[in-house]
Amino acid sequence: MPATVQTLDEGRYALAGTLTVDTVPALWPQIEATVVHGREIRVSCAGVTHADSAAVACLVEWARLARVQGGSLRAEDLPEVMRVIVEVSDLEEIFP
Repeated sequence: MPATVQTLDEGRYALAGTLTVDTVPALWPQIEATVVHGREIRVSCAGVTHADSAAVACLVEWARLARVQGGSLRAEDLPEVMRVIVEVSDLEEIFP
């Protein structure tokens, strides 16, 4: 399943599908469009079926873009493989 970003509600999005080094770059135009000045962004990762470190890097960059615009990003429902990458990379403060 290809990677997708679905709008759930204003400021709420869902990542789904395979998020890898091969699929994440295609998401950037959609991700950049979600970042609005001062907005809190919530991203559910419940629909992610396969992920590698590029998935976590994607969330880190998305959070950085949000902060630059005065907003924030909260990732929810991270699959176990993403949670492990977050822990090993010492990123728990970004993704509690």
